[in-house]
This record gives sequence, C-alpha cells and structure tokens, in this order.
Amino acid sequence: MNSSRRNDNFRILFGYLACVTLIPFYVNMFPLWKYLTTAWGDEVFILIPPLALIVLLGCGLLLLCRRQRLNREAINVTPIIIGILFCLIGLVIPDPDFPIKRIHVAEYLILSAITRYAMSHRLQGIPLMVFSACFASLLGVHDEFLQGLHPARTFGLQDMLVNCLGSFGGSLIWYGARSAAKDGQLKASKIDCLYTSWLLFSVAALVLPSYFYRGLTLPFWPALPLIGAFIYFFMYSNLFSRRTRHGIWAISGVSFSLLFYPLLTHLPSIVFY
Repeated sequence: MNSSRRNDNFRILFGYLACVTLIPFYVNMFPLWKYLTTAWGDEVFILIPPLALIVLLGCGLLLLCRRQRLNREAINVTPIIIGILFCLIGLVIPDPDFPIKRIHVAEYLILSAITRYAMSHRLQGIPLMVFSACFASLLGVHDEFLQGLHPARTFGLQDMLVNCLGSFGGSLIWYGARSAAKDGQLKASKIDCLYTSWLLFSVAALVLPSYFYRGLTLPFWPALPLIGAFIYFFMYSNLFSRRTRHGIWAISGVSFSLLFYPLLTHLPSIVFY
C-alpha cells in the first residue's frame, strides 16, 4: 500500500512538473514559429494549427477508444462534441493577421491531457474534469503574463481566451473518453463552491486591468481580491471536502503565484508589454 502511494505521489509530481515546464517552453517557441513564417510565409500557420489539432484529437481518441473497448466501458459522446466545439472556436477567434496564435489550441490540448494525468491519482469523474480544465487554463494565464515580461512578446487577453478554450475543450474530450479515471459526480460543499468561485473571480480581477497597463508598471490594487483568497485559504483550507481538496489546492497554488507579476514589474529592469 505504501509503495502504491509513493508511486502515485511520484506520478503526480512528475505530471505537475511537466505541466509547469511546458509553459516557458511554449513561450520560447516563438523564434521557431517566426522562422517557419519567414521561410514559408504566413500560410503555413493557416494549415499547421488545424492539422495539429486533427492529428492530436485523432491519435488521442483512437488510443482512448481502444482502451475503452478493452475495458468494456462506454464513451460519453456529448462532452467530446462540446470539447471539439470549444477547440474549433479557439481556432477561429485569434486575429487573422496573426494566424500563428491558433497553435495555442493544440498546445493546451496537450497540456490538458498532462494535467488530467497528474490529477487523476487524487480526483475522478467530473471533479477531475473541472479542476484539470481550471488548472490548465490558469497556466495559460501565466503563459500570457510571462509573454508580457518578455521583451519580444506581448500580453494578450484574446490569446488567454484561446488558451482557456483549448484547456476546457481538451478536458471535456478526455472526460468524455473516460481517460485515466472512473466516473464520479461533483459533490462539492458550499464552502468549496464559494471559495473556488471567489478564487477564479480574483484571477479575472487581476488579469483584466493588466491589459491596460502594458508598457507600464502593474499596480497592486487588482491583486487585492486574490490576496483575500490567499488569506482565506490558509485560515480555512481544512474545511474543504475530501473529494475536491486536491483540486482546490492545485488551482490555489497556481493562482496565488500570479501575485508575483505585479511585484516583478516594480523592478527597474523589467517592463510589462
């Protein structure tokens, strides 16, 4: 039993490290995309993002369907269709002058699968789907803030929305295919729901005003709701239900780390673009 627990902990740690590592990797792939655009023109990024999405979905669903047939479990088609619809919307909304942005859908489809793997050792069913989607989306927020700190990149709300659509789309697809987890209902307490809602609202309260401070220093006042959530978490985290506690802790950690960005922009050598 202890050996199994240790193996689960290792897989969880490995999964989360892979998720966190992917974000700076995605941010620094821009020189590669720029080189491909220079070599073959912008047309290459009209074709690559949808092709990458089709290949990823095709391979992923084939593997999962094969697994389901072996386990004799049914596939839930409805969330898969909704997830694919989210991904297609993510391909449509980026600025047509920058078709390279469409690649974010495929990137966050991959990230949502890795996030689901990491969380599947502590969560299952709908809680796994909800919290893996939120965790991957919050990493997408970090992606854009890191780009804002990068001298050759810019912070964008539209790109952040694409990241979220890819994350939620992927999470719905993997949930529908029942990958790496048993089914289960989301039995969250009122405290769980209220805290999670406030946490996500606090992230939005920090993100939205930041768009208007590009080229400036980020102020501290948009971070006040998130600081409040931080204080609440450490005072009452023992009240979260066991079914959702791991997911709440995970999205709390990735949310609270957003508080570093206003601090970083007050350093004299850093400009937020």
